[in-house]
Amino acid sequence: MKSIIPALLLTLIVSCGHTKKAKKPTDNYSPKVTFTEEGKTFEANVSMPKDMKDKVPLVVIVHEWWGRTPYIQDRSVMLNTAGYATLPVDLFGNGQTVETPTEAQGLATPFYKNPELGIARLNKYIQLAKLDPHVDASKIYVIGYCFGGTQALNLARSGSDIAGVVSFHGGLETSMKSQGIKTRILAINGLADPFVPAKQRTDFKKEMKALKADYKVVNYKGATHAFTNPMATEIGKKYNIRVAYNKAADEGSWKDLMEFLKK
Repeated sequence: MKSIIPALLLTLIVSCGHTKKAKKPTDNYSPKVTFTEEGKTFEANVSMPKDMKDKVPLVVIVHEWWGRTPYIQDRSVMLNTAGYATLPVDLFGNGQTVETPTEAQGLATPFYKNPELGIARLNKYIQLAKLDPHVDASKIYVIGYCFGGTQALNLARSGSDIAGVVSFHGGLETSMKSQGIKTRILAINGLADPFVPAKQRTDFKKEMKALKADYKVVNYKGATHAFTNPMATEIGKKYNIRVAYNKAADEGSWKDLMEFLKK
């Protein structure tokens, strides 16, 4: 990691341009963080709230297995409106998004086989974002949806000392062994989610207790997989998979997130 830091620092300085010179925040202030790996470009924009202060908390948003879709960008806007800076990352590289479950599984599988892959890329994004003069480096959160939720939880398992991690309908199991958890965790799931069954939820609680983690689990009755995504019902019907939008669970889990971030 030490060998790539100078390159990452240079990349941020070049891509942000006016970052260090800016004395007053502006509405269109949105510096880009970027790095290259295995022939791919990974980039994301730090998006700031309209009424930006000198230092604001940053919420890193990790996408579903479809890639960084407009849905993730919508969540970024919602968080900006709530007063948070955001960084909707791209873990697949080159801004790649897919439409079919088969394509999505192909992109996501390497991360499940090797959890360190997602952890390493998230850490690169976070280290770059910390260089922005308007980001409060002591208040960095990582949230994720479905595939992204699993990546966020794995980051917590890695011992990351960020402010907090939130998983929305993300898989709770992993192949990695944690040596200790330093950050707060909120795991939000649906009780009708076939991809996160009762045993997985029970095992997750046992894991967290064994690690003496500061964690909370929230389960929504009647909610199935991808319950926060307004497009989930249509996707479920199209590909015959058990995913569906649940308005009550979506709105309730957003309130859970807001409470978590304010603590």
